[in-house]
Order: sequence, then structure tokens, then C-alpha cells
Amino acid sequence: MPAPTPRLGGRALQDEVATVSNLRLLFAHDHRFLTGPSGSLYTQGSFPSAIWHRYLQHFDTVEVFARDEGSIKNQQLARSDHEGVKFTLVGPMSFAERLGLVTGKADYLLAQAIHNSDAVISRLPSDLGLLAARHARQQGKPLLIEAVGCAFDGYGNQGSLASRLYAPVAMWRMRQAIKSAPFVLYVTRKWLQRRYPANPTAVTTDASNVALEPQSSSVAEQRELRLKELDTGRAPVFGTVASLRTRSKGIQTALAAIAKLRRERRVDVQYRVLGPGDIAPWQHEADALGIGDLVRFEGARPAGRPVLEWLDTIDVHLQPSYQEGLPRSTIEAMSRGCACVGSTAGGIPEIIPADRVHAPGDVGALADLLEALLNDPQMIADASREDRTTAGNYEGGFLERRRSALFGKFAQAAAAVRKRC
Repeated sequence: MPAPTPRLGGRALQDEVATVSNLRLLFAHDHRFLTGPSGSLYTQGSFPSAIWHRYLQHFDTVEVFARDEGSIKNQQLARSDHEGVKFTLVGPMSFAERLGLVTGKADYLLAQAIHNSDAVISRLPSDLGLLAARHARQQGKPLLIEAVGCAFDGYGNQGSLASRLYAPVAMWRMRQAIKSAPFVLYVTRKWLQRRYPANPTAVTTDASNVALEPQSSSVAEQRELRLKELDTGRAPVFGTVASLRTRSKGIQTALAAIAKLRRERRVDVQYRVLGPGDIAPWQHEADALGIGDLVRFEGARPAGRPVLEWLDTIDVHLQPSYQEGLPRSTIEAMSRGCACVGSTAGGIPEIIPADRVHAPGDVGALADLLEALLNDPQMIADASREDRTTAGNYEGGFLERRRSALFGKFAQAAAAVRKRC
């Protein structure tokens, strides 16, 4: 019978925890890591090496159980390996394995890894995260779920009939996992909490995954110079930071809106996209829409400062997503003074006001927003200053304290369970 997670707090529990050493954490997610020539690990997304510090503050070692994307092809990607962090990467899984109906190699290795760990963090939505949550419950290991997006929106917007049919099942599985988890971290303030409620007895908090540096006066001054340029006639530059490996970020909506403006209103919009993935099919799509000369796909940059510096070269950031939790790229764009536009997917309306959002896939509404911003430098200036203020709520220190408080309680529970076993 699984060991219960102990109640938190009290001097006795703190004394127990103090005597436990070498506390081991297993972190499971479907993120795909790449391997460099020397065995170093790289990420195309939101897992630079610095992210592991938030877990190593409370655990002595971390084992990351994730997907294997093969060998690195772009040396500009961010390194993810870190002292005290071990990576176990697995290949493709069949649909039956992903559902947990059959035990494949990945499921077997995951069960063994959890057996050798003291606690489990499952980042959802992800197949490996769901399997890890199940094994944690079966083995009586303390479990914390990081809810970073919506499973229904993720699968429902992938395009294939199989994915759309699976979407409600994925949503149900994620709901059940969160309801049974004693600890839950949400990246939104309200949206994911309403769709995926935790058990009333669970310990929960909300903290976006973004970790912003305090806003410097030089960044604000540079942005104000760009705003003055717009006021004197320079055309604004629109941009998006998003992976090209998926269509869920809505880049196709932006392309269609830009094409609509050129075709129907003889208005041209300069659009740039930063993100990993194959550029060729997207450039072909832009060419087919007759806007190939307006769009630039600029590849990938390492997470952190290189992306922030790229954001300094655009004026308006677009987040026309079909599914989201709370998009870190939008918050980062806000922190650099970009005026931000987004869809109503996920938690985006928590950070972008109603007059700058559109329904996912609504080409006409996005085209109207682009044209309005293109013709009104003051609208961009007002949005830029408002969004810089919003970004202040997501500076790293404040969020890190909220996240660290939850992780500290989670580590206490893990230490107490291990000491009693």
C-alpha cells in the first residue's frame, strides 16, 4: 500500500528532514533534448541549464526523464546539462505505450528510475509525465505536478483526426492526475486552475516558468528611442518567438492575416519569426500566400539574453496561439517593451488586455489589429508602456520565492517519507 504523504509544517518534521541526505528527484516530461559531439545536452526550448537550479536548491540530485531528439545540428542552441543532473532519454513510444496499456522499454526504465528516486515532478501535458504520475502513485512516492498547458488544446489543434479524437481523453487523464497529486504548481493565475482543479487538500501555488531579470533603465531607454522612430514615420516591425516544429503557436494565422492585408487593403507588414525547426515549409507557405518578401524566419538562438536582444529589434510581438499555458515568450517580449498581441488561448488574456486579443485562428480579427497598430504609433507606445508594467509582476525574484516555497514543502514531504521507510 502506498505510503501517505506526511502533513507539512511543525518542528518535528523539520528535524526529520535535517537528518536526510542525498535527496533524489525524478523530473519527467516529453521535452526532446539533443546530444552534442562530446555528450553534452542541448535544448531547443525552455530547459537551459540554469533551470535545474530551482530543483537543486531542494534536492541533491535530479534525474531528467525525457525524449531523445538525436544529435545536435545547431550549435547555437542552449546547453542543458548541469552538475548534479542526470539525463535518461528515450525514443519513440507506441500509442498503447503512451496510454500505459502495455509496458514498453520507456515505461520499464521510468518505473525503475522512480523506484530509485525519493520524489517525482511530472510536467504536464506530456505522455511521460502522465506515466510518471501513475508510477509515483503506485510506488508511494511524493508527487508534484507542474501544469504548464492544456492537454485538450494541445492535441485538439495538432490537425490530425487521431489527435482530435484523443484530445478529450488526454484532458481527462490530465485532470485525474492533477486531482490525485498532493502538490500542484500552475503557470497561470486562474485559467488552468479552473480547467484542471487540484484536490482541495493539495498544496498549490501559481508561478510562471519565465524568470525575468529586473528591468534596467537602458532597456527602457532603448525602447523609448524605437517608439520615437515610429512616431517619425518608421514602419513597425512585427515578430514572434515560437518553435517552427508545431502549428499550435499560430504562425500560420499571422501569415494569413499579413497576406489578407496585402491582398485586400494594399498594406504591407514586416514580420520576423525566431525559433527552432525547419524553415523551408514555412517559407514555402509564405511564398504561396504572396508575402515571401515580407517574412523572415531567423532560426534559433540560445534561451536567455540572445532571445531578449532579438526582441529589442521588433516593435510588436504576436502570440496567435491555438493552445497555451502562460506563454513565456510574450512575458519576455513585454519585459523588453514590445507591444503585445495574442489570441484568447489559455492564460494569454491574463496578461494582454481585451482590446489586443483575438480568437485562435481568427485571421480577420488579427488583420484588423495589425492594421490598427500599423497606422497608430501612439497605440504601440501606450501598449508598450502598459506591457512593461505587466512584466514587472513576473520578475524572477517574486516568482522564485513562490515556487521555492512550494518546492521546499515538497522536499520536506519527500525526506519525511524516505526517513520513515
